[in-house]
Amino acid sequence: MPFYIRTGKRLPKRVSEIAIEFNPAPLSVFGRNGGEMSPNLLILRIQPEEGISLKFVSKQPGAGMKLRPVSMDFNYGSSFGERFSIGLRDPAARRHTGRRHAVLAAGHGRSQLERCPADHGYWSATTFQLPNYPAGTWGPADADTMLARRGHTWRKP
Repeated sequence: MPFYIRTGKRLPKRVSEIAIEFNPAPLSVFGRNGGEMSPNLLILRIQPEEGISLKFVSKQPGAGMKLRPVSMDFNYGSSFGERFSIGLRDPAARRHTGRRHAVLAAGHGRSQLERCPADHGYWSATTFQLPNYPAGTWGPADADTMLARRGHTWRKP
């Protein structure tokens, strides 16, 4: 099961979420009358609008077999009158979530990799060319090409 992670600075929208796209059913009970079928999605929104959405296709009421996309949404803020945020009110929890700690942990992880006996100097001798992209876009074209080779596309939140 492939999974893809997209991250970057200055993307068009600030969002952290996990989107699970379900495979289509092998046989469509609606045949060709269903039209273009969008994939069923389970979206876990981490920030800034914490919540869960389930997106799927449903038959419209009435005669005929017309389908349309629908969504079931839970939004933490609108349900409880405040946003859900870990650590903002608890100093003990906040102590370990700061940027400084993340930077230190990342540096520690890299230094551990560099000292790994099986590494044979790979990490210290290798440079990585990361493609740039214009601010306000969803990333480099190489990312789209990579997914297209596998028959996938990025979902834009």
